[in-house]
Amino acid sequence: MLKTVAKKSIRHDYWLFMSWYRERFGVLPAVLSYINLLRHNGIGVAPGRSAGHAVFLRPGTTDQNVYEQVLLEKEYDIDLGSPSFIVDAGAHIGLTSIFFASKYPGATVVAIEPEPSNYALLVQNVRHYPNIKPVHAGLWSKRGHLRIQSQDVSTWSFRVSEDESGHGIPSIGIHDILEEFNVRQIDALKIDIEGSELAVLRNAEPWIDAVKTIVIELHDRFQPGCSDALHASLRDHAYEESMLGENVVITNLRRMAAARPDHGAGASVDAPSAGASDACR
Repeated sequence: MLKTVAKKSIRHDYWLFMSWYRERFGVLPAVLSYINLLRHNGIGVAPGRSAGHAVFLRPGTTDQNVYEQVLLEKEYDIDLGSPSFIVDAGAHIGLTSIFFASKYPGATVVAIEPEPSNYALLVQNVRHYPNIKPVHAGLWSKRGHLRIQSQDVSTWSFRVSEDESGHGIPSIGIHDILEEFNVRQIDALKIDIEGSELAVLRNAEPWIDAVKTIVIELHDRFQPGCSDALHASLRDHAYEESMLGENVVITNLRRMAAARPDHGAGASVDAPSAGASDACR
């Protein structure tokens, strides 16, 4: 009876958040989560787990799914050795960036997110991490402008297209990131950009040799050819390929000596064939 009364008197999205919270952290923390929703104008607060600092989530949204995947299930728990520079493209609300920044406190993590509401929460979430550098932009083949194609989607599913009007959200290429941060190597490049990886991968030649590890979710359903574009960009390289959840993981990436640009056209390499699943959200 009490539960029925409470459910009727509490906003639906708040109730969903409290139910989610109770299943993971217990009844009393769920009650406190409701108080925090009221205190923070409808933004939920969840434990940072191994990251330390609490994080902010929008109640009743896929923010909760991302929290589970990244901070509870540790979807990106990959051994990167001792990285110094990590790029998180499609950073959403910053949870993957926080995971990397906590696991590798000596690394600079560049968190790139185009969608304004996601980016605003990202900035709020990463404020305690000086090694995370937020960038309000969409990863693309070059600098320019993008527009959000549809607002009526989950918070992790925003897709973009090029805006040739000169307005809209800035876009940035990977080679631009290398120049802007004055680095020569990206130790880990995480890409989850809802199909925009096709434009990025089709223009990989200027930057591919600067990357050691790629962690990418491919969205062939949105943009056919993403998987083919990935393996085409790696055709002159040796590497190891594996799957981690929905992500294709490319490690130990290095150009074959016979295929270096200063030696002319290169030969193909014995690397895993295109076996990435058509994973998409």
